[in-house]
Amino acid sequence: KWVLIDGSGDYVIGGFDGQNFTVETDKRKGDYGRNFYATMTFQNMPKSDPRRIQLAWMRGWNDYPKDMPFNQQVTFPCELTLRRLPRGVVMCRYPIREISRIWGEEFSLQNHTLKQGENPLSEIKGDLVDIEMALDIEQSTCSEILFDLKGNIVKYDLQHNIFESVGSRASLEPRNGLIEIRILMDRLSVESYGNRGEVSITNIAYQKDGKASLKLTAVDGLAHIVSLKARQLNSIWE
Repeated sequence: KWVLIDGSGDYVIGGFDGQNFTVETDKRKGDYGRNFYATMTFQNMPKSDPRRIQLAWMRGWNDYPKDMPFNQQVTFPCELTLRRLPRGVVMCRYPIREISRIWGEEFSLQNHTLKQGENPLSEIKGDLVDIEMALDIEQSTCSEILFDLKGNIVKYDLQHNIFESVGSRASLEPRNGLIEIRILMDRLSVESYGNRGEVSITNIAYQKDGKASLKLTAVDGLAHIVSLKARQLNSIWE
């Protein structure tokens, strides 16, 4: 299949015979965030590595501090794949595996029931973090599972199956009773992914002063966490 992507990242899937593109799907969102535009993919990947890797421009001139030495940025590189879901074939985008080269200290949990008032991320420090979580929906009684990332909120509404990241929302259905959430937190951005890239949300997001730690909260009930990994990230320049 071929994928045709417009400036905002929205896409259609179809066939291409060398001259004509035939649309086979409706137009779909490539990313649900406010700051996603002008995507590009690498054309010079080696033949031994057929992945399609995408970057996008996180546009938003007025969203950045004017005392910064730069304005605007690109997203973290993501691999594009096509997956067949109940609603049809969907393009998914998910951080490339090479992120493991900058992983630092890791905190992890397995098969943990998160109670109200408990915060397993209380000891996580730093401005750069990669978080992965799998949540068992069927064994959870909470209304929401909520991350507070130095003042920026990423959450999943279990009652309405809504994934929200820094104010941008998308529908996200459980798969085999699970919801998977991935979050990349940088100093001026939060990039969130639902169910291994079935949903992607890219937003410029300032870290709030005085917010030293991260929080993970179960709202109005218990959350059964199948797995949780929070990794501090090293700079790509060092």
